[in-house]
Amino acid sequence: MRYGYVTPNSWGLDDPRQVVDLAVRAEDLGIDSLWVSHHVLHRGFIGERLGRLPYHDPLTMLGVLATATSRSRLGVSVLVLPYLHPMPTAKALATIDHLSGGRLDLGVGVGGVREEHDAIAQVPWEQRGAYADEFLQVLGLLWTPGPSSFDGRFFSFADLEAYPGPFSPQGLPIRVGGHVGASLRRAVRFGSGWQAVGQGPDEVAAARRELHQMLEAAGRPTEGFTIEVRLHLDTDDLDVPRYRDRFDAYEAAGVDQLVLAPQTGDIDVHRRWLDSLASLLG
Repeated sequence: MRYGYVTPNSWGLDDPRQVVDLAVRAEDLGIDSLWVSHHVLHRGFIGERLGRLPYHDPLTMLGVLATATSRSRLGVSVLVLPYLHPMPTAKALATIDHLSGGRLDLGVGVGGVREEHDAIAQVPWEQRGAYADEFLQVLGLLWTPGPSSFDGRFFSFADLEAYPGPFSPQGLPIRVGGHVGASLRRAVRFGSGWQAVGQGPDEVAAARRELHQMLEAAGRPTEGFTIEVRLHLDTDDLDVPRYRDRFDAYEAAGVDQLVLAPQTGDIDVHRRWLDSLASLLG
């Protein structure tokens, strides 16, 4: 099983270079992937947690991480599609992928903070799933060589081209984030994997069985379809044997990667946490 580390771009650090330093440290310790989080406004729990402290832009941070690191894969967990437009987003993601030498994994979701969503007002709350589906279709078209056309509910265009596309001709690996239900259907339709958020091993095992059934029904292979779980972790708990038992349970449930998110903005705590878990992360 692989391990990812969610860097604290979302935890109010005054200097974003500290986030980069932690990412480099994690890569040196053997972490398999480095992740950033995405919100735009200080509304809901973000405002409650940060006040007026900064939440650094995920795509900007990924661009820097792409050149500051060399081995670990990079990802966003997750990019909230209803906050964005697919055309400039396609350009930004492809550029980051080239900067990293093809190490970018795209986590996507529809968002769950109603106060933030309504303030951005890109699309009505009830339509964010349909918007995300079209968004992903447009990304795929723009990342395919040659002119493309689309006529949908939210986007309509004819004979458009945008370059560069992703580093690999196979495109970017897409992880659809969320709980069960719509996120599973979206993952089967558009994704190369699914990223659960906080579910326990038994829940993930059940979702994995459902996903495999859905993939087979859609004529897609189950081999290579990645199952990930993002876990928010208490940094006061540095009991490595207990972590090992917990992580082993996820591996037994069929999880390919745990994306670990320490819940603190304290740089020193992040360093201690990474060092303490180095035996598991490598």
